[in-house]
Amino acid sequence: MNRVCCERGFTLVEVLIATVVIAIGLLGALTAFSMATRVTAASAHDTTVSALAQHRLAEIRTLARIGKLPEGTTTGDFGKEYPGYSWRMVVGDPDDSNIRRVDITIYAPQSGKRRATQFTTEIF
Repeated sequence: MNRVCCERGFTLVEVLIATVVIAIGLLGALTAFSMATRVTAASAHDTTVSALAQHRLAEIRTLARIGKLPEGTTTGDFGKEYPGYSWRMVVGDPDDSNIRRVDITIYAPQSGKRRATQFTTEIF
């Protein structure tokens, strides 16, 4: 009977193995959370850049309709609402069908760097 009494509980080796397994699992979970945070931040950044580009393209279409589309290269920013964000627009010469190529580059701060995203459209 004394033998059964002494065999209860966990050995030191079993506790160490369980600790290593839990540590590996926690490390994997923390890595997944870290990656999810980075992906979420990048997604929010890309959404902001796309929305700003759509806003700028809508302004360009309006200017083209009223015949005041600027020629050549123009630059600007998005004001106090989006500090650090700016744009550069290059309007090409009209082709035979009076279609103009418009390249818009949105410059945005990301992780201490300046990231450029280019959008292209054609306006007639």
